[in-house]
Amino acid sequence: MTEAKDLRKGDYIFYNDELLRVVKKEIVAYGTHSHSKTKLFVTNIQGKKERSFNVTHHEQMQDANIRRLEGQVIAKMPDKIQIMDAVSYETFDAKVEPEMHSQIKEGDSITFVNFEGSVTVLEKR
Repeated sequence: MTEAKDLRKGDYIFYNDELLRVVKKEIVAYGTHSHSKTKLFVTNIQGKKERSFNVTHHEQMQDANIRRLEGQVIAKMPDKIQIMDAVSYETFDAKVEPEMHSQIKEGDSITFVNFEGSVTVLEKR
């Protein structure tokens, strides 16, 4: 757990059941007594849908230690794909966005992340 004031650009956090990447952080003042808060600008794991939210400086945020992994597409299903990790040869069922799903075919190399059992495809290599 990390305090919101200690987060930096590029850090990954798990907030409201969603994996987010910190794009920017600002200190903002609110109210008549100038209470300040931390304003975090974040994107989802694919880097789309930027948004922001305010939290207190000392609010605990769950760290997400993310590693980008390389894999190969084994099978393509209508709503997901099956991939194999290039290092450990484990297979996973992965979520993929609809526009990327149409571009990927079996045998392609991809970059993905595995966070707490949820595998998400980031890009086609």
